[in-house]
Amino acid sequence: MFKKLIIGALAIGVIAVSCSDDDDNTPVVNAGIITGGPFEFNVDGEADFVTGITLDASGAVGTNSTWVITDEVGNILGRPGTLEMVEGVNFDDAGAGSCFIWYARFENDSNIETATTVDEITGLFDLSNSIEVVRNQVVNAGTLSGGPFTFTVGDGTPDMVSGITLDATNAFGENRTWIITDDQGIILGLPGTLEMVEGNDFDGAGDGTCLIWYARYNGTVTGLEVGMNANNVEGDFDLSNSITVNRNQVANAGTISGGPFTFTSGDNQPDQVSGITLDATEAFGENSTWIITDDQGKILGLPATLAMVEANDFDGAGVGTCLIWYARYNGTVTGLAVDMNANQVQGDFDLSNSIQVTRN
Repeated sequence: MFKKLIIGALAIGVIAVSCSDDDDNTPVVNAGIITGGPFEFNVDGEADFVTGITLDASGAVGTNSTWVITDEVGNILGRPGTLEMVEGVNFDDAGAGSCFIWYARFENDSNIETATTVDEITGLFDLSNSIEVVRNQVVNAGTLSGGPFTFTVGDGTPDMVSGITLDATNAFGENRTWIITDDQGIILGLPGTLEMVEGNDFDGAGDGTCLIWYARYNGTVTGLEVGMNANNVEGDFDLSNSITVNRNQVANAGTISGGPFTFTSGDNQPDQVSGITLDATEAFGENSTWIITDDQGKILGLPATLAMVEANDFDGAGVGTCLIWYARYNGTVTGLAVDMNANQVQGDFDLSNSIQVTRN
């Protein structure tokens, strides 16, 4: 309707100018013809520029010129002075709706450079035909920042992300959720808020990689559930960029309990510990051993099993203090030998807590 009104107004203007030519030789103004488009963009935070617009100015008349961008009801949104400036306008910033691009020629008596609407333009001017720019608002999840995060898992220490921020400047969608997936996109969890994401303990997830995403969507979507792939969700749905959470599994010896033990040394009565237990719930490591040290950590023995520890007779060790440990390790380590110090073993190695054996 707006375009019809403009065309009608221009037609009346041409008739009026023609009549004036007969009476007082009033100059004719003609904007020429522009071609290109129409253009259609998605408002999603990605820059949207028009290209390939051309102006046929062979019949154009008018002392001054400018380009004009209006909305669909004739409000003037911008007056880029040149075609290069038109093609430098980012229409993504305008939000959803339609714009119209026009070329104008005008004389000095026109207020086209200050009018706020096309209807307010006075004086001698002419607008070309228009090119429409349609801006569709689509679901957009915005942009995440923070991380990446790297944790040592399986050591019983909580591993929680923090400092994640969401830039929702261009985010759009009726519904929203956070998503945690593995590195293949399989959905592991759907925390509803960022607080829930940052309250998640990744320590129990084991070795591997997680990805944190934010999602916005309209209406009903399918596939947005644990066990499905976030990349295969169907519907009006968008995922943000992801933040990586690396979970490195390192050696962990677990926890031992029992004792402490106190014996009378040198009475020729066997002194053997018993009732020691190992909580290996968080234990990890390809290799394992038990270790007996003095109270300075010097390795006195390396019994391979708990049964061997409990078979050891401490009566012949003389007065002093021993410590019993459990160890887990990966690959090759150095320093794990009798007379070395257990606290100085090098490699992917972990000692449990110790149990004291006092020999009086």
